[in-house]
Amino acid sequence: MKNTFELKRGKLVFEEDKIVITDNAKNEMRYRLFSSSILLLLGLSYLVKFMTTEEKFSLIFGFMMGATGSVNFAFEFFKSVQSEILFKDVKSIKLNRIYFKDVLFIKLNNNKTRRVNGIFNAERLKEYMQTISIPE
Repeated sequence: MKNTFELKRGKLVFEEDKIVITDNAKNEMRYRLFSSSILLLLGLSYLVKFMTTEEKFSLIFGFMMGATGSVNFAFEFFKSVQSEILFKDVKSIKLNRIYFKDVLFIKLNNNKTRRVNGIFNAERLKEYMQTISIPE
């Protein structure tokens, strides 16, 4: 099968009218949302501590943690975890190399991005993407 590509944890299959991705993206998104909310709550607790003790460290640290948690939490809503993506919903597909690992970015029409990590044999995927008619 020329249109099946192995991932570190799963596989990526290009069918006639859709892309099927089997990986652990849902679990990763839950983990990121959970850790962002914990970071946000911890930052808020430091801000509450500042209200009672008026320590400057609690204000600065709480604000930084709360801001980081809320930004991470907000960015999660621009990501998608769909396992089946129709070609008509795809705006563009791009293969990037980030820190010596190949990552496939699938930009959808609803302005969300599906990120596929851990691609084995990215050269073959790049050659296959040139044969299909999806803009990069």
